Amino acid sequence: MSKNFDKVRLLEKLKRLCGQGLAENEPEEEAPFLKNFLPIQAHFRMLDPDVRLVIGDKGAGKTHLFRALEIAGGRQALLELAAKKGLPIPPLEKTKWLVGYQTSGINFPPAGVIDEFARHKDPPELQNIWLAILLQVLAHAEEIEKNALPDIFHRTTISRIWDLEAINQQTSKNLSSLFAILDGLEISLQKHERFAFVAYDELDRLSPGDWDTLTKILRGLVQFWAAYGRRWRRLRPKLFLRRDLYQRAALFGPDIAKIAANRAELLWQSHELYAMLFKRLLNDDEFHEYLNRYAMLYQEEGVLGRIPQATEENGYNVPVTMLFGKYMGPSPTKGLTLRWIPNHIKDGHGRIYPRPFLRMVEEAAELELRDNRARTQEQLIHHTALRGALDRVSEFRVLELAQEEFPWLAKIRKRFEGMNLHVPAERKPFLRALNIKWDKEDGYARPPDDNPEALLDYLVELGILTLRSDGRIDVGDLYLRGFHLKRKGGVRRPRESVQS
Repeated sequence: MSKNFDKVRLLEKLKRLCGQGLAENEPEEEAPFLKNFLPIQAHFRMLDPDVRLVIGDKGAGKTHLFRALEIAGGRQALLELAAKKGLPIPPLEKTKWLVGYQTSGINFPPAGVIDEFARHKDPPELQNIWLAILLQVLAHAEEIEKNALPDIFHRTTISRIWDLEAINQQTSKNLSSLFAILDGLEISLQKHERFAFVAYDELDRLSPGDWDTLTKILRGLVQFWAAYGRRWRRLRPKLFLRRDLYQRAALFGPDIAKIAANRAELLWQSHELYAMLFKRLLNDDEFHEYLNRYAMLYQEEGVLGRIPQATEENGYNVPVTMLFGKYMGPSPTKGLTLRWIPNHIKDGHGRIYPRPFLRMVEEAAELELRDNRARTQEQLIHHTALRGALDRVSEFRVLELAQEEFPWLAKIRKRFEGMNLHVPAERKPFLRALNIKWDKEDGYARPPDDNPEALLDYLVELGILTLRSDGRIDVGDLYLRGFHLKRKGGVRRPRESVQS
C-alpha cells in the first residue's frame, strides 16, 4: 500500500461508515445521511402510486427510503434519478409522505391497546379504527380540517388516551360525514395534481405472539384500503408487510387480491450491495482518493454525492480486492472474495440485505484493527477477519430477530445450544429440538404454530432453515453460529471471533 495511506485510519473510517448501516445509527444531519443513501431499482418501483403493498424483510432498507423521502433534497434527487432512468413516477415535489402507523413515538395508539381491543372484535370494527387513525394523521398534517372531526378525536389528541371503544362508536355513528371529509381531500388533491401517501410500518408488532389477533388487525387495515382504494386515486396507502405475514396471515382473497396484484418487493442484488458500500466510501475524501488510484467509475448526483456506476457484480472486483484481497485464502480454491461475501450472508431463499452486509464489513474492520494480519499485504483486511466477522453477523442477526420480530426464536436458540448439531442433518434432531413446551409463563411469545413439524416448515419459510433435495435440513452461514450450529470445513476463523 502507498505510504500516503494510513491503514489504521482507513480501517477506523471503514468501521464507522459501515456502522451507520443501522437506521438508528445513521447521521441525523440531512447532508451526510443522503451521502450514505443509495437508491436502488426496488425503491423506484415503490414510488409508483399504484403500488400499495410493499413486501420487505428485516434490514431491507425501508426506514432509509422513508427518511430520504421526508427530506426535500432527497425527494428531488430521487425525481431526477428516476427521470434519467425513464421511470414513470409522480413529481415528488407534489407528493406528501405521511406515517399511517408505527409503534415508535406517541402519535398512535399503543400496540397493546389495539391488541386488547381487537381480541373481542371483527375486522369491520377494526376498519373503523384504521379510518379514525387515518383521519388523525391527515388532520395533524393539515390535509383536512381538525374542526370537522367528532369531539372524540380532539379529546384523544389532547389527552393521549386512546379509548378505542368510544372511537369505534363515534366513527361508526359518523361514517357518512367522515367519508365526505376524505372525498373532499381527494377532490383537492386532484385539483392541485398532488398525491398523499400514507405509509404503515411495524405492523407485526401490534400483537406479537398472537397470530389470530394479528391477522384480524391486518385484515381490518387491508380490507379498508382494498374497499376504498379505487375511490381515492390521489390518497394512497403504502402497506409495509413482513414477507411471512403476507404469506401466512390469511390475507388472500378479494380483500388482498386488488392490492397484492401490483405489489413491490424490497429485494437487493449483490451489485447493489457493493454499490451501497462503495458509495459510502467514495463520499469520504480519503477513501475517494484511495479507491480512485484504480479509476473507480462513479457519477456525481447532487445531494446524493458520488454513486458507483458498475451495474454488475464483476464491476466491483478491483475495489473488493483492494479492501479484502482477491481470494478467501492463499489460493483460488477457497473462493473469490467478491462472491464469497454475498454468498455467505444469504438467507435460505437466496435473499441478501444491507444490514448484515454492512455489519460484516464493520466487524471485519474491527477484527483487522485487533489482529493486524494484513499489515504486510496490499489489501486492508485479511480474509480471516472476514470469516470471523461472519460469525459475529450471525450472532447479531439471530439476536436482533429474537428481540424485535420473533421473540420465540430465543427459546429455539437455547434448545440448539449444547446439541453439537452439525448441518446438513436429518429432520429428526431438528424435530427433537423443536418439541418445546410453550406457555405464557416462560416469557417467550409463541410461534404461529408450535407443532414441531409445522414449526420446522415455518423456519424454512422464513429462510432460517433450508430443505435440501435429499430431505436433509441445512442452515446458511447467516444463521449458523447464531443458533449454535456447526458445519465442517470452510475458511479458517481468527481466534475469539465472536463477541461475548
